Amino acid sequence: MAFSILKNRAVKKAMENSKASYLKAVTLSGLSRESRIFKSRIAGRSKAHLDKVFIEGAEQSEIYQEACLAALSEGNDRPPMPDPKPFQTIKTKAEVVYTYVPAEFTREMYALGSLYQAASISINEALKMGQEVADRVSFDLGLEEPFTALQFLRDELESELESESESEDDETEDESPDPSQ
Repeated sequence: MAFSILKNRAVKKAMENSKASYLKAVTLSGLSRESRIFKSRIAGRSKAHLDKVFIEGAEQSEIYQEACLAALSEGNDRPPMPDPKPFQTIKTKAEVVYTYVPAEFTREMYALGSLYQAASISINEALKMGQEVADRVSFDLGLEEPFTALQFLRDELESELESESESEDDETEDESPDPSQ
């Protein structure tokens, strides 16, 4: 039991530190090498955080939709959309760390994941709106260049486009007249 209490304290302290690090990055001014490195580290963590929140929204979309259907069938109001976790854990090269991104950004990314999973928005719309959130977080952090959000979706879209292009090339070859005839 004592171990559990110590672990909870350590987790709470790690969460507090991640929030303090984000807020420090927001307030850091100057173009020193140390400032850029620190902001870059927090930007990487924020990127991973937003990606995880998008995935969380997509995964929990089905559960939320079922809860809405159940409420409607019972004549109740729709339940409120769940809020994403304010903290996420990400694995760095050396350790697992807690990350923090303000709720205004995580709620939007969570909702995008949910909308994408429910097929209410296309992959292109999800990418565009997700990048807009990432741009605002990048601006909040004072980054010179915004980070790219939802790279895994971009990779998926690129893979689909390559597959379509290859299948079109195969069809074109099949339709080409045989020069030996």
